[in-house]
Amino acid sequence: MSHIHVCLVSDQPIPNITTVLQFRPNTVVLLKTNEMDEKAKLLEDVIKKKGFEVYSETIDAYDINNVINVSESLINKYRDSEISLNITGGTKIGTLGTFQSFYANGKQIFYVDTKDNKILELFPKNKQSEIPIDVSIPIVDYLALYGFRISSEVEDDSYIFRRKELTNYLARLVSIKFYIYKINSELHKYNDKSSLPISVKMPNDKQLLELLKLLDGVDSNKEINSRIIINTHDALRYLKGFWFEEYVYMVAKSLEPDEIKLNIKGKWVAKGQYSPKNEFDVMLSKRNRLFYISCKTADPDRKVGKDEEGIGKEYIYELVSLSNKALGLFGKRMLVSAKQINDPTIKERAKILNVDVVDGKNVLRLKEVLKNWLNT
Repeated sequence: MSHIHVCLVSDQPIPNITTVLQFRPNTVVLLKTNEMDEKAKLLEDVIKKKGFEVYSETIDAYDINNVINVSESLINKYRDSEISLNITGGTKIGTLGTFQSFYANGKQIFYVDTKDNKILELFPKNKQSEIPIDVSIPIVDYLALYGFRISSEVEDDSYIFRRKELTNYLARLVSIKFYIYKINSELHKYNDKSSLPISVKMPNDKQLLELLKLLDGVDSNKEINSRIIINTHDALRYLKGFWFEEYVYMVAKSLEPDEIKLNIKGKWVAKGQYSPKNEFDVMLSKRNRLFYISCKTADPDRKVGKDEEGIGKEYIYELVSLSNKALGLFGKRMLVSAKQINDPTIKERAKILNVDVVDGKNVLRLKEVLKNWLNT
C-alpha cells in the first residue's frame, strides 16, 4: 500500500522535511496558502532532489470550511492508500481544519518536536506516543529550505590539520593582546588583490617564527628582524584572520557534531536579476538544529566615525541578520572574538538579541563552552 504524507507549509520548513525523510512516503502533498508560495517552492525543490514525488495544494488561510473541503478531498482521493498528516506548520485555521478531517477519518496525525528531537503521534492511537527522530538533515538542504544555495565551502580540511600546531599556538596568543594587534596591523593594508611577495614583520617570538614554517607560501627567517615573506594569497588570508576560523572549526569538529562546514559561500534565492551573496564562517548541525559561529580577529571595541559604540555592534547585527534568515526557530548563534570585548554595551546588545559570545582569554575554553552550547 502506498503512503501519502500531507504537510502544512509555514515559515519553518524543518518539521516538514523531517517527517518526509523519517517516514519516506511515496507521495508528499504540501498544503500551502498563497502567502506561502515561495516557501512551498523551496520545500518542493529539496523534496524532489531527495527522490520523492511531491506537489502542492492551495488552501485558504482563514477559511476553515475550505481547509476541511481540501482535506476531505485528499482523503477521498487516496482512500486506497495510507495517508497521514504532519500538523506542525500552517496557520491556526489550517491546523484546526486539517486536524478535524484527519481525526474524523481515523488517519495518523503527527507533530514534530524539533527541540527535543522527536515526533509525536497524536492520533489514532489511544495514547500519544513518541518516535525518536533518526534522520539527519544535511546542512546544504537545511540552508536550501531557507533559500540559500551553497556555491563553495572547504571540502578537504587536511591542510588545516597539517598546520594545526601553528593555529593552536596563534589561539594561545589571544591572551597576549599585543601579538594579535601586531599581526593585524602589519597585514590590514593587504588583500587578495595585493601584489606578492610581501615582506612583513611578525612579533619577535621564536616559537611562532618556527611554527610559521608549517604554513605553505611563507618563508620565515627568525634571524632577520622577525620578518617573513608571504608568497601566496592563501597564506596572506590565513594570517589576516582565517587561522581563527580554522581554530574554531577544529575545536567544534572535535565535539563530533552530525555535520560541520567551514567558510560556506553562496547566494540567496531572489526574484530579481541579482541574488544577494553571503558567507558563513563555521556552521554545524546536531539533532537537526543548525548552529552558526561568526569568527572575528579585529578589535570589537574600535569606534568608527562618530559612533560611541564599538564596531562589535555591527558584528552582532550582521550575525543576527544572517541567522534569522537561515537557522529557523531552534537554531543558535555565537560570536567568537579573538580580542576581548570591553564595551559593556556590545555585550548587553548580544544578550538582548540572543547571541552567545566567547571572547579574549575565554577562547581557550572554547571546547568546554561549545560542548554546553550544543547540548542546551
